[in-house]
Amino acid sequence: MDVNIQLTEDDYVKANFLQMRPRPTFKWAGYFILLLAVIALGFSGFDAVVHQKQLIPFICLAASLAWMAVVFGVTYPKRLKKIFQQQKLLHKPFSFTITDEAILSKAEHGQANLSWDIFRKWKESKELFLLYQSDILFHIVPKRSFASEEDLVQFRKLLIEKIGPPPP
Repeated sequence: MDVNIQLTEDDYVKANFLQMRPRPTFKWAGYFILLLAVIALGFSGFDAVVHQKQLIPFICLAASLAWMAVVFGVTYPKRLKKIFQQQKLLHKPFSFTITDEAILSKAEHGQANLSWDIFRKWKESKELFLLYQSDILFHIVPKRSFASEEDLVQFRKLLIEKIGPPPP
């Protein structure tokens, strides 16, 4: 199966957010902590207004939540786009020839034969696959690169067979 890939800034940003995605247990723990922070924010604001208490706890908590929103919603994606712009090879189209033995990667600047045993794990989102050689080195494969839904399903089956199931 041949897959022609042209990465975009958006692919790079989504891949890095997928890379950071925690296991389901940690994800739900994070949601719970965020919910507790919002509840504490509400109580501290209510307490400050109704009982004429200091606003410092309310302001600190509100500023912390706002800071997190700005970092993950604005600053980090902007930084990732800058990094993508710096990596000129990511702008060039390349192709994967996927076989039972390996993935042959071909690009304008060279080619590589990536045997299945070099991959540790893989992740999947709605829009892309990540194939990991280590905990932080991964190959981005956008799903739009597949010629058909059947090719995409076949690729996913091959990933499960050759690398194992994706992490939860």
